[in-house]
Amino acid sequence: MQNLYFLRVDNDALEDARAYQTLRGAQFAFGIVAKELDRYGQRCSATIHIAPRMADVVEYPDYLLTLGPRGGVRTERA
Repeated sequence: MQNLYFLRVDNDALEDARAYQTLRGAQFAFGIVAKELDRYGQRCSATIHIAPRMADVVEYPDYLLTLGPRGGVRTERA
């Protein structure tokens, strides 16, 4: 079974995380949201949880995503 990348933005519940087939897809989706909020002076962060299905997702994230100073998505291993 292939792993999925569950994207959880800011204070969303873990059950509301959206699944993506690739890490890059989850990063891209976060980038769209983060850049839109940045236009209005707001900041957000996100976490990515790697698991084969939603039932296997644990609270502790695998990656932390933030918007970098030049507008790129910064991905850090948690």
